[in-house]
Amino acid sequence: MESINKLLDKSIGDFSLGTLLSVLLIFFIGIIVIRIANRLTVRALEKSRLEKGLKSFISSCVKVALWVIVILILAEKMGIPSATLVAALGVVGLALSLSLQNILENLFSGFTILFTKPFVSGDHVQLDSVEGEVMSIRLFYTTLLTFDKRRIYVPNREIVSTRITNCTSEPLRRVDRVFAISYDCPVDRVREALIAAARADGRILADPEPVVRLSAYQGSNIEYTLVSWVKSADYWGVYFDMNESAKAYLDAAGLFMSYDRLDVRMADIRGPESS
Repeated sequence: MESINKLLDKSIGDFSLGTLLSVLLIFFIGIIVIRIANRLTVRALEKSRLEKGLKSFISSCVKVALWVIVILILAEKMGIPSATLVAALGVVGLALSLSLQNILENLFSGFTILFTKPFVSGDHVQLDSVEGEVMSIRLFYTTLLTFDKRRIYVPNREIVSTRITNCTSEPLRRVDRVFAISYDCPVDRVREALIAAARADGRILADPEPVVRLSAYQGSNIEYTLVSWVKSADYWGVYFDMNESAKAYLDAAGLFMSYDRLDVRMADIRGPESS
């Protein structure tokens, strides 16, 4: 026993072997405790109704807080006063905040998004330069999936400083489709054909009912706007399918869409010599 004590009292640098073994033991126990605590936190968050991105944020905060505690315990065991370590961390934090300004802006912007919730995972959003479905909200960036299956990572500081359009936050969306019809087609028959096309689509709601308005007179046609309401998830399907459906119903009614055309008339200009 005495030989073991002598061995532990031997120093390596400024620290005894016993101190180093204690530090290593605390470190590995800390890793195990952090892993267990992280699993328990994740399980608890999975049972909650919090947004996915907020769950990830809380889990990350718990992990960081536990690591800070482990570091403070290790510092105390190595004879470094906690107050000195906290002061040193403050100085390091100040230096990092100046050198990592953009990263910190993304971090605080991530907090803003997670707590104000202009959108959540699964929403379809439009930003100034990109549009897509929100896949995840992280502390530093938000991931969007576009219609053509491109994954785009947008820095959070860009999101909070731009205009955000959330296309799926409401249960219903209005679909506006404009059709250019010839002047020769009666207005009431055009309206009946377009309304019939809308009612034939089961995704279009009966309440509010679809309506058709004469929206503009153009040089070669009259523009009619078909306004209908659908569930947000059905918006793009109806938006594109209505083109084909309206064309079929207009053709069946003997009505036809018009296009821009230019009539050129040749004037008979003859000089005095020709007479």
